[in-house]
Amino acid sequence: MGFWWLAVKDAKIIGRDRKALLTLVFMPILLIGILGAAFGNLMGEEETAIERFKVGIVNHDEGKLGTILEDEVINKGLTDLVSAISMDRKQMDEQLKEQKISIGLILPAGFTESVLSGEGSEVEIISIPSAAVQTAIIENVIMEFSQSAAVDAAGTAVAAEAAAMEERQTLDARGPVKVPSSFKAVKEIAIQEKHEPVSSFQYYAAGMGVMFLMMTAVTGVSAMIEEKEHDVYGRLLVSSLAGRDYLLGKFIGILFTSSIQFFIIILGTHLLFSVEWGESAAGVIFVGLAYVFSVSGLGVLLGILVNTEKAFSAAAMLGTQIMAAVGGSMVPLYMFPDWVNEVVKIFPNALTLQTFLELMSGAGLPEVANEAIILVSIGTVSLLAAWFAFSLKRRSWYA
Repeated sequence: MGFWWLAVKDAKIIGRDRKALLTLVFMPILLIGILGAAFGNLMGEEETAIERFKVGIVNHDEGKLGTILEDEVINKGLTDLVSAISMDRKQMDEQLKEQKISIGLILPAGFTESVLSGEGSEVEIISIPSAAVQTAIIENVIMEFSQSAAVDAAGTAVAAEAAAMEERQTLDARGPVKVPSSFKAVKEIAIQEKHEPVSSFQYYAAGMGVMFLMMTAVTGVSAMIEEKEHDVYGRLLVSSLAGRDYLLGKFIGILFTSSIQFFIIILGTHLLFSVEWGESAAGVIFVGLAYVFSVSGLGVLLGILVNTEKAFSAAAMLGTQIMAAVGGSMVPLYMFPDWVNEVVKIFPNALTLQTFLELMSGAGLPEVANEAIILVSIGTVSLLAAWFAFSLKRRSWYA
C-alpha cells in the first residue's frame, strides 16, 4: 500500500505550491471568462444581419402545392434572402456535407393531398450546424404556407357545401370539414449536429478545461523528472517500495490532482458564467474522468522515459501548445475543415473537447460512451507501457 503514501505526498506538494494552484485553478476560470466574452460574435451569438443563403429542394410531391411552394413562395417571394435550387436527395446530401448549401428541404410524396385534407404533412428540413436562424426562417415559411393552403381549401369546401345544402335543402348531405387548429408540417434535422450550437462560454469552458488538465499532467511529470535529478528516484528504487507501487502512486497523484481541478472548472464555470455542460451529468463526469485517466497514464509514461527536466520543460511547453492549438482550445474547431477535426482525434485533448461539445449540444452518455472508452484505453495502454519501460530501467539499475 506504499503507493497511497506516494500519491498523498505528490498531492501535498502541488497543494502547497501557490504558483501551481494559481496556474492550474484560477487561470482557467479567468481565461474562460475573457475568451467567452471576447469571442461571442465568433460563435454567432450576436449576429444581426442575415446573409443570403442557399436552399436545396427535393420535391417528391405529385400535386400543385409542392411546385407553388418551390417556385412562387421560395424562389420568387424570398429572392432577396434565399437562393433555391432543385436537386435530388443524393446531390442534396453531398452539397450539405460540403456546406455548399445551408439547408436541404424535402417535400414528401402526397404533400398537396395531405395539406388540402387538413391532415398535415411531415416536411423534412436538413441543415448545417451554423444555420439555426436560416432553418427557422424556412420552417416558418412552410408553416404559414401550409396553414394558409389548408384554410383556403377548407373555406372552398365550406362554400361548396353551403351551395349544395341550399340546393338540396338538407343538413345531412355531407360530413364536417376539418380545419387544423395547429398544423405541424415540419420535421427538422441538423446534419452532423442534432441539437443547439454551443455558446462561446461553453466552448471555451471545455477548450480551456482540457488544455489546463493536460498542463496539470505535465506538472506531475516535471515533478517525477525532478526527483530523478535529485536522486530521490534512485533512493526509491533501492527502497522496499515495489515498482508497481511507485507507478501507481505517481499515477494516482496526478489523477487525484487533475480530478479535483476538473470538478473546480465544472462548478466554477457553471456558477460564475452559467455554463451548461450538458443535460447528461453522468456523461460529463464519465468523459471528464476518462480524459483525466488518459492524460495521467500518458504523464506517467513520459515521466519514466524522460530523464532531464530542462529538456522536458521545453519539449512539453511546445507540445502542449501544439496539441491545444490543433485540438481546438485556442482556435474554434468550426474554423477547421472536417477532415482536420477527424484527424486530430488521435490527441486525447481534441477527442475530449469534441465529445464535451456533443454533450453540451444535447448528447447523452450512450452517444459518447465510445469516446470515453477510447480515452480509458489510451490511459491503460500508457500505464502498461510505463510498467514495461520501468521494468527495463530497474533491471539496468541492478545490473
